[in-house]
Amino acid sequence: MKSLIIITHRRLDDEQSGSKTYLRRMMDLAEEAGFRLSLICLPTSTFSNRPWASVSDIFARDTELLWPGTLKLGGRYIALSPMVWARFGWRLVQEALSRLNIGPAHWRKPWSNLAAIPPLRELDRAARLAATAAPDAVMVEYSSLGPLLHRLPRHIGRALLVHDSFAARQALFEARGMISDYPNPPSFEEEAARMTGADLIFHASVNELETFKSLDNKPAHIWFRPTAPVYRDKLHARPQAELLYIGANQQGSRDAISHFLQDIWPHVLKRNPDTVLNIVGPVGANLDSGLLTKTVRIHGRVEDLTAFAGPDMIGLLPTRLMSGISIKVGEFLGMGLPIAAYGAGIDGYGDVLEGIVETADSADSFVDLVITLLNDSALRRKRSEAGLIAAETVLQNPEVISALSGLDAGTHTGRGKQIS
Repeated sequence: MKSLIIITHRRLDDEQSGSKTYLRRMMDLAEEAGFRLSLICLPTSTFSNRPWASVSDIFARDTELLWPGTLKLGGRYIALSPMVWARFGWRLVQEALSRLNIGPAHWRKPWSNLAAIPPLRELDRAARLAATAAPDAVMVEYSSLGPLLHRLPRHIGRALLVHDSFAARQALFEARGMISDYPNPPSFEEEAARMTGADLIFHASVNELETFKSLDNKPAHIWFRPTAPVYRDKLHARPQAELLYIGANQQGSRDAISHFLQDIWPHVLKRNPDTVLNIVGPVGANLDSGLLTKTVRIHGRVEDLTAFAGPDMIGLLPTRLMSGISIKVGEFLGMGLPIAAYGAGIDGYGDVLEGIVETADSADSFVDLVITLLNDSALRRKRSEAGLIAAETVLQNPEVISALSGLDAGTHTGRGKQIS
């Protein structure tokens, strides 16, 4: 059996997030392509701002985990690097300054290091560890790990998974006059340069794929479609249609549900006073209580989403801040949910959802779309069936499996210059 090592530098705790789902689904496709998997976490960067971490079972199953520079106690990994502990100390200071509202604003804001290329010694260490294991191929996650691929022996196949472009995210925030959660993000040209060591580049977003392919058409750019389980046998009929929003506790999700509650929900209630809104995921923990009416239900983390499956549950995508692609769309379609969305929520899918997901271009038209779906059972069932078919066909990934199957020593060309 061929072996594939995946290298990451973000936390893999058990949290509900789209980024977690992307990686696990790519791992599943690699297994379908015939690979035995190993996972390498970077010694300091993976910890982010906290010096201990656990690894979710969704990553640990059937996967060898290598995390150098750590001490494992039970199911927890403890950082041995003084740098990680110093970062943690500064994070505590930031939290104190934030609560007291003192000091410069940039001192109080915690920044993610995900967009930054990790220290070269970390890249070298991970590359040496990977090379020692003699895999057939190595895959890294995010463009910020792209430079690591140049540090591998030439006979190893190399792949890059990009489910969120930092340059695209920065452009989105700048267009809205907002500050991104990543400091000093790369330009599109700089981010494309990070990718030059890859034989295969898997993009979750069609838009990002087209952008980076126009900047460098040498590697094979492949759409990694957001596949989701299809639950035809678990669809529920309800006496009254309800609404569903799913979100992680991150900036785009917070903005989306806050906008919905403030600018859309009151108008929906005026026309359909008994409508129930279900909010699932960590995003529901810190919402403004003044916006939560008696028919809003906060569910928090839910392990089994099939309780919400069926054409009488309407999936909401009031997304205004969206880079990459919303994996919730695939989940909604696989659950048989008709969807009400802004265009930003489905832009990453290209044109494959035309006629399946109807979009609104303003808060008023979003209200109209929701009301139409709430009151038209036949339309909900039509959209539900079209979505299930799409989840079963156009959102599957035979091209990814085929490309991964050929990712081995024979595919690498050794082209590109090292970017550090």
